[in-house]
Amino acid sequence: MANKKNKILYISYDGLTDPLGQSQILPYLLELSKLDYRFHILSCEKPQNFKEHKGTIEDIILGTSITWHPQKYHKYPPVLSALLDIFLMKRKTAMLHKRFSFSACWCRSYLPAIVGLFLWRKSGVPFIFDMRGFWADERVEGGSWPQSNFVFRLVYRYFKTTEKQLLKEAAHVVVLTSKAKEILQKGLLHNNPQSESISIIPCCVDTSLFNPAHLGIQERNIARKLLGINSEDKILVYAGSVGTWYMISEMLQYFVGLQKFDASWKFLVLTMDNPQQIVDSAKIKGLSMDDIVIRPCKRAEMPLYLSLGHLAISFIQPVFSKQASSPTKLAEYLAMGLPVAYNANVGDVDDIMDLCQAGIKVEVDPIAAGQPELMFDSNAIREFACNNFTVEKGVKVYSLILKEMC
Repeated sequence: MANKKNKILYISYDGLTDPLGQSQILPYLLELSKLDYRFHILSCEKPQNFKEHKGTIEDIILGTSITWHPQKYHKYPPVLSALLDIFLMKRKTAMLHKRFSFSACWCRSYLPAIVGLFLWRKSGVPFIFDMRGFWADERVEGGSWPQSNFVFRLVYRYFKTTEKQLLKEAAHVVVLTSKAKEILQKGLLHNNPQSESISIIPCCVDTSLFNPAHLGIQERNIARKLLGINSEDKILVYAGSVGTWYMISEMLQYFVGLQKFDASWKFLVLTMDNPQQIVDSAKIKGLSMDDIVIRPCKRAEMPLYLSLGHLAISFIQPVFSKQASSPTKLAEYLAMGLPVAYNANVGDVDDIMDLCQAGIKVEVDPIAAGQPELMFDSNAIREFACNNFTVEKGVKVYSLILKEMC
């Protein structure tokens, strides 16, 4: 157990008031704070999210050993806004360390890790580089940093050089997938002792929230009525973002294939994103919007709507940077006992689904769709999720890392 005097600075460029902050940051820190670690969270908050959800976050951390230091997130102009945020985080970090004297710094992704590196070099505070993914490569492959542009080429080179420094000077590195660890050990950390200080912690799920046993028949019937879904309809369900990496056109094409075999299939899309991309793509494919239900969905509502599904879907572009990705939606689907239609070559998804035996691998170029045999054991699927993707399991690994550092 950590000494009560061990204060940890946690830096995140994602806000606690973002959906991701509530699903992938707070659950870990809340559990770790019970082990007497005192956390100070420095996060960049988007103004509208902060306005709407500030009170919720304050209520969640009330009475815990977590102190929150929100900072405004700047979006424009591109690149310069990120540099401004890094500068402001460095300044705030120096002020906080002077006041609280941190034992360690935990950095979620690249920009916070640059701040952690600054604190390490300035004050000797060791830092965790919690990579989350190959961020610089994601920016290029996602089109945010087009390499035809001279400025973005320089930006990419800068962050790839910085990536090497972060990996070599971090006290510990955390990645989401075994594929990412293998790539690092064969590449940037080849023959480097630091290659042994890499832990794999995939995106986890709150299995108490995502639990179909907590949802009654009446609740599900009300949800079906609200969405205009009949009890005899078969539901293909998708949860999450619909842009950049998420192959919504291919997912709709897979749905076309399902409907050819059985017209009772409907597609339920749970997203907070603008639905226009879905509508436009559906029209091109000749799909009726009567068969597609798009529902804005907060995290607390997600289990109820997922429980209406018969088959979940997750198609993600299988590019290099996605070898380091662990889709949160996959853990959530499995925790709800849902089989999953998925595409190959994304992180450890192939290996996970082989072990779980709850998936339908789909060739997406071109789409190969047919009537799926949904002969899966929902209880076994959920048990697999509970054994492999619980927050508690991630907490154990993070606790060991912090214990070594403090």
